[in-house]
Amino acid sequence: MNNPEADKFHGETGDQGFSEKELDLDIEVRAGEWQNLKKFRTYQKRSRQGKIIATYQAVSNRLNQLVGMYYKFVGTNPKQAKKMLDQLRKLRLIQEILMNCLVWEPQGQLKKDMVPKEVWNLIE
Repeated sequence: MNNPEADKFHGETGDQGFSEKELDLDIEVRAGEWQNLKKFRTYQKRSRQGKIIATYQAVSNRLNQLVGMYYKFVGTNPKQAKKMLDQLRKLRLIQEILMNCLVWEPQGQLKKDMVPKEVWNLIE
């Protein structure tokens, strides 16, 4: 029997063509939770290029969030702003590495020793 509402609870595809698990992953990407993506089966099943793209999007979203917060902290709490600036630098580096991975992967040139372990563990 075909029950679309029941299917949603079992991770089946809903009316919009996305399963509940895909929507959960999309929420994490939009929230910038790049470190949590590997927990999702939907993410784990993606190709390496798909993982790189999802991680890049999540890192970009986190960067956008932190930039907005950074400007608020600069005037009121310089110490907190310094910590946030360090985090922004780290995320921008990860973003750049992921961009390079997007170039190397389709060409078959992406190798484990070309990227930091933290990034490789996310996209392997």
